[in-house]
Amino acid sequence: MSDQGFPTVMGKIVDYLVMLLAFITLVALIFGVYKLSLDLFNILNASTFDIGAKNFVIDTLTVFVVLELMLGFLQYHGKNRISPSYIIDAGIFFVTRELMIELYAGNTTPLTFVSFAAIIGVLGLVRAVLTKISPT
Repeated sequence: MSDQGFPTVMGKIVDYLVMLLAFITLVALIFGVYKLSLDLFNILNASTFDIGAKNFVIDTLTVFVVLELMLGFLQYHGKNRISPSYIIDAGIFFVTRELMIELYAGNTTPLTFVSFAAIIGVLGLVRAVLTKISPT
């Protein structure tokens, strides 16, 4: 195998792996939407709204994280590069999801709020700067 053929073979392998990951995230997204529909059914049948709403909110944010990851994989497959905005958006959704889990668990302290606020603030600032530098 020549040196010039190696990058082509590696590129094809990476493309196949990215498409496999995109397919896996698509399956996870389908299961996530199915779980959301079950959560809605549980909200309607729950004795209190809070019991069903907790899982619905957490699962909704999880679906958003998976969706952002899938968009990143698909963008990489199309352009052979990943926009940092997709990664940062997924990070913001993930941190927000973790904050909601902590809030519903009742394990929050003022330091926890400050920590989450700092992380979300930094991610939001980086996202805003990236949008100014490169809108795409």
